[in-house]
Amino acid sequence: MLRIGLVLFLIFPFLFLLTQFQVTSWPDMGELTWAFKNSFLQAALSAVFSLLIGFWVALGLLALNSPRTRRLRFVLELLCLLPNFLPPIFILLSALSVIDPFPMGIAGIVIIHSLMNFGLAAVLLASTIETKLGGIIELAYVEGSSRWRFLRQGLLPMLKKDIWLLGLFIFVVCFGSFAVPLIVGGGRGTTVEVLIYEKIRLSSQWGDAVLLAFLQSVFIFALSFIASRGKGTAQHRPANLKLLGSYSGLMVIGLLSFVYLFGYAQGFVSGLAMISTFYELQSALIWNFLGSIVLGLSVGLLCYVGLMWIAYCWPKKWFARFLNGYVAPSTSLACFCLLILGPNEGLYPFIKIPLALTALSLNSLFRMGWDSELHALQNQMTVAYSMGASATQIFREILFPQLSRRAGLLAGIASIWACGDFAVSRILAHRDLSIAMMTETLMSGYRLNQAIVLSSLIVVAGLICFLVCVGGSRVLSRKFAP
Repeated sequence: MLRIGLVLFLIFPFLFLLTQFQVTSWPDMGELTWAFKNSFLQAALSAVFSLLIGFWVALGLLALNSPRTRRLRFVLELLCLLPNFLPPIFILLSALSVIDPFPMGIAGIVIIHSLMNFGLAAVLLASTIETKLGGIIELAYVEGSSRWRFLRQGLLPMLKKDIWLLGLFIFVVCFGSFAVPLIVGGGRGTTVEVLIYEKIRLSSQWGDAVLLAFLQSVFIFALSFIASRGKGTAQHRPANLKLLGSYSGLMVIGLLSFVYLFGYAQGFVSGLAMISTFYELQSALIWNFLGSIVLGLSVGLLCYVGLMWIAYCWPKKWFARFLNGYVAPSTSLACFCLLILGPNEGLYPFIKIPLALTALSLNSLFRMGWDSELHALQNQMTVAYSMGASATQIFREILFPQLSRRAGLLAGIASIWACGDFAVSRILAHRDLSIAMMTETLMSGYRLNQAIVLSSLIVVAGLICFLVCVGGSRVLSRKFAP
């Protein structure tokens, strides 16, 4: 019953809107084709450039394979992953500050998505190469193979499937992106997600919006199901990777990190000269800062509960398959579903926004290692069941103590995303309720330097929420340890 309840929570926007609005006609085919083409093109180009840059950076990470350089590699990997884990508003502000004029449309979306995903691709590719081909690379090096020959005849054929699945994963993430196309898409870069938003917000064509969201979700679901297959394991042992390591990849890390770190730092310094303009907003800043913390902690708590909910319902084959293939509903659709469900004044946005962000984030958190944690405990659960333990006892004495800290870490990441959210909040809130919403307002008015200064408060709020989530989960882990 609990499994059915979680499934219903995740697919509730579709079920609710299908009961409220009837699909009486097919959307305009020209408009649908144009939006789908934009979504497909920007996602495909984003995946290709993320993989190309990521592969180059991965070669740089492989150059730091000795015990002496492991710490430096760890720092560079964090630097690579930072754009992917930070809310999109930070990369948007940095890129808009450095690249002037910024190319709005498909090109702009691809630039932002590539900056956000190249590091993730690099870290995953470097790890895959080490674990699957370490011994082969060492043997090829001893036999005198050249780098380019091994890349062409060895690495690419052997990792073709892994590279394809990684590219497909990035494609799926970019295809369903909403915040980035909303800001830098412009009139020529309208994607399916933005078209759904416009159908509801501007023309109140709910039937068309529901059908568009359904078609988009079916398409992404099919790709996600393919991308979730092919996970494999490989034994890793230290190997000599000099054949592939390339220090030029480290220069790429430096260059791209310069774009988003220097751009942000430069805008922050310039914005400090205009800090006097915030004096009249002191009251709003305080309340919106508290609003960011409330939203972040609410999402962190709900995601923690959601992850533990999944753990309690584990294992069940159909449940695991659903979570692996499930795609979060359209951001616009999920938000507008909650918008028409009950009042939107007073404290209601502080209830609706966390619910929306949790429904949209939970599956991403599941794929960020939660499924691996559950699979790692599978043998313990099997033994406990064979000895007559109940599901509640197994959860209380085996799963919860071992999973609480990991759940707190993932919930903390979700709380950071919530503190930096502006797209969901912009739909569900009738006024600025958080620092991220104030920042987006300044950014839309082309006051980038002021927006960058203001966004620093998002970092503070996100750090507070993250520490609370991580610290609270550790306390619970110790308290309920057997």
